[in-house]
Amino acid sequence: MEQENIILEPKVIYHLKKRVISMRMAICDDDKKLIQDMRPHIFEYANKRRLDLIVDQFFSGEELLASTTKYDVIILDFQMDGMDGLDTARTLRTRNNNCAIIFLTSFPHFVYEAFEVNTFRFFEKPLNYDKLFSALDDYFEMYGNDYPILLQCNRENININTNEIVFLEAMNKNCLIHLEKETLQCAKTMAIVRKQLPKLHFYKVNRAFIINFNFIAKYDNDNIILKNGDEVHISRNYLTSFKNAYRNYSDLKNPRRLEQRSEQWDR
Repeated sequence: MEQENIILEPKVIYHLKKRVISMRMAICDDDKKLIQDMRPHIFEYANKRRLDLIVDQFFSGEELLASTTKYDVIILDFQMDGMDGLDTARTLRTRNNNCAIIFLTSFPHFVYEAFEVNTFRFFEKPLNYDKLFSALDDYFEMYGNDYPILLQCNRENININTNEIVFLEAMNKNCLIHLEKETLQCAKTMAIVRKQLPKLHFYKVNRAFIINFNFIAKYDNDNIILKNGDEVHISRNYLTSFKNAYRNYSDLKNPRRLEQRSEQWDR
């Protein structure tokens, strides 16, 4: 494994939330020349957008899985010697459900299998870098606004990253912050905490609950089931606006659904 770190001085603020974005990316492909050719393009993209970017390179699925680093974006070859990209992605998903997986392949008929692991994008080789950069821009539109916030919880000041929050629950003048494996009691109201959260993927579904779109497992007209197993009721007053907001967010996250909707409109 090799890595390279771009450090930009002075740091330039990027994105609407006025926060510097730092990102860890992995490229995994058994074609060493492809990675060699790709890296300068990735770093050029990072420089233009003023990103702090660390890129690690791996030449097999086994090598990638041996790493303990948690990556934001993984560019993964679908066909590799040894463990293929799909099996690698299945294991990755058990460790890091929020990373964006971008598949590369010379055989586009595998595209439907790729979506089994919640693929962010799927590109044919040779890679079109304009499309890759557009995909990375979409990634930042959705996830680039996640950031750490400092909250007083359980009589302590705790630093929490917004991508760890599954949902908020109002509790009189306080609120409960539900993470995947624990729940914290915050000494602020839900309305005050809400103002500190990214607006794109945190959404109020009734008077007492705000959920993170990224943790939705499924929903119907009455309830939302979250990936940690919790269930949240959807108020009728919020149902239509919730469906529209989540549909728009899902389309941005999954271009395959956007294409399907476009096909329906054309009929």
